[in-house]
Amino acid sequence: MAVLRLCLLAAIAGLLARNLEAQPAAGENQVKAAYLLNFARFVEWRPDVLPDGAALQIGIAGDDIFGRTLEEVLRGKSVNGHPIRLRQLQWEDSLEGCHIVFIGASEEKHLAAILDRLGRQSVLTVSDIDRFSLRGGVIEFRMVGNRMRFDINRGPANEAHLTISSKLLSVARAVHQGRAAR
Repeated sequence: MAVLRLCLLAAIAGLLARNLEAQPAAGENQVKAAYLLNFARFVEWRPDVLPDGAALQIGIAGDDIFGRTLEEVLRGKSVNGHPIRLRQLQWEDSLEGCHIVFIGASEEKHLAAILDRLGRQSVLTVSDIDRFSLRGGVIEFRMVGNRMRFDINRGPANEAHLTISSKLLSVARAVHQGRAAR
C-alpha cells in the first residue's frame, strides 16, 4: 500500500510539473483551466458533500473568461470517479451544489457578498482577483513574470472542511493562514 501511495504521489508531482513547464506555449486561460482540473484532483470534500459517483460541479461566476477552453479541457474527464459538470453563474445566483466556484474579475465588486453567501459551505473558491487569497478566497491565480502561479489560503479551506493535498500546497507560490487586515 505504501509503495502504491508513493507511486501515486510521484505521478501527481509529474502532472503538476508538466503543467508548469508547458505554460509559456499555452494561453493564460488554458493554463488556468488545466489548473482548475488539477485543483479538483488534489482537494478532498467530505463524503456527505461529494458522495461516491456524484458529479463534481464547477461554477463560473461572472464573465466567462474561459470561453470554450474550460469545456475542452474538462471534456470526458472525471476526478476520482466523479464526472465533471460546468455551470455558468451570475454573482447573485444560488451557488448551492457547486464544489468549485471560479469567481471572475468582473465580480470583484461583489466578492465580499459572494464569499459571505458561501460562508462555511464546502466550496473551493478560486479567482484571479488581486489579493483574493487574503480576502477570504482559497486559491488565487497570480502571474509571476510570464508564468501562472497560485497562492493558497488554508484558513478558508479549513473553514469549508476541504482537505488540500500536501503536494498541491508544496507547489503553491505562497500558502497563507487566514485573512489579511482590511
